[in-house]
Amino acid sequence: MEATKSCLFHNIAETEQESMMKCFKTFIKTYNAGEIICFYSDEDKGIGIIEEGSASVIHSLASGSQTILEYLSAGDIFGQLFYFHGARENITVEATSKCVVRFIDYEHIVKRCERACPHHSQLVNNILCMISDKTQSVCEHLEVLSQRSIRERLITYFEILSAKNNSDTFTLPFTMSSLADYLSVDRSAMSNELCHLRDEGLISFQKNHFTVQFPSS
Repeated sequence: MEATKSCLFHNIAETEQESMMKCFKTFIKTYNAGEIICFYSDEDKGIGIIEEGSASVIHSLASGSQTILEYLSAGDIFGQLFYFHGARENITVEATSKCVVRFIDYEHIVKRCERACPHHSQLVNNILCMISDKTQSVCEHLEVLSQRSIRERLITYFEILSAKNNSDTFTLPFTMSSLADYLSVDRSAMSNELCHLRDEGLISFQKNHFTVQFPSS
C-alpha cells in the first residue's frame, strides 16, 4: 500500500474542523472528469487540496502538445504559488476523474488567526507536511525526466511506483496516453519500448495494470 499522505486535519478534533474552515474561509467545489479546475494565469493566490478524485497539472505548448507536470490524488495540494515557471499562463489543473477540491485563501494561512484559534498552528503545520509530500512527488518526476532514454524513464518510473506500493504489481494512476505526457515522450515510441521490455521478460501488463521483474541492483 502507498504511504498515507499528510492530512489537512491531522491532530485536529472533528468538532473543531467546521469552525476552523469558516475561520479560514474555505470552500469546496466539485468537478467532472475533463473539467479545468484552475488556470495558473489567474491572480488568485489560494491553494487547492484534492479531497476526492484525481487531477493533473498540465503544461500546454503552442504546438498543441502537453506535458503532465504532476499527477494529483486525494490529499495532494496545488496552486500557482508552487510553480515558478516562466509561462505559468500555459499551466492548468484538470480533473481526470470526478473531483472534490477544497480551496483555501493563502492570506488566511499565513496571517495569525484574530481569534487566536489554538489549532491554527497545527493546521499550518499540516499544510507544510503536505507541501513536503508535494516536493517529494516533484523530485520523483524530475528524477524520471533526468533519464536520457524512453527505456530508462519507464524503468525509473515503474521502480518508483513499485516502491510506493511495496509490490511488483501496481496500477498506473493515469491512462497510457497520459503516461507518455508524464514522461514527455512520443506515445508510439513509448509503446514500442514497452513491448521490448515485455519481450525481455522485465514487465508484463494489461491495459494500465503492470507487473515488473527488474533484476536486483
